[in-house]
Amino acid sequence: MNKTPSILTLALLAALSAPSALADVYAGALLGYSNTEYVTSTQAGVSEASPLLLQAQVGYFFNDYVALEARYGTSLQRTDGVSINSLASAYVKGNIPVSDQIAMYALVGVSATDIDYNASHSTSHSGISFGLGTHYALSRDTALTFEFVNAQSGENTNLNAVNLGFQYRF
Repeated sequence: MNKTPSILTLALLAALSAPSALADVYAGALLGYSNTEYVTSTQAGVSEASPLLLQAQVGYFFNDYVALEARYGTSLQRTDGVSINSLASAYVKGNIPVSDQIAMYALVGVSATDIDYNASHSTSHSGISFGLGTHYALSRDTALTFEFVNAQSGENTNLNAVNLGFQYRF
């Protein structure tokens, strides 16, 4: 059995321990246009809806490259019979600064959803969640984000969203 650490393990440890100007807490809000696909029990097809999502987020940057982030949200209204009662997510955020104002990032984590169909039944799902986004700093403390997130991919339900967000760094 090989007891030497892998290159990936060493890179992760270096990223988590590297000093940085970004090592701090941030919070924000996201408004998202979602696409929800689901299999209905009354027909053999797939139905779609696009409820607007509102989410709160809080995160912590360990350095310029790695952050942990938590989100919680719900849909603003019922659309085509579908309402997202809750969407809770926890992510590891890999950040790549492009310039002083722009950064690209990837999200990998887990999400739990509770989706209400036609006010008749709701289902809860949890699973792997991932996304890609860009961060544009307006000032040292504020930023806009734009991202695509695959929040839920299941056998009977898929939930994707395009989010526009505002963040404040403390």
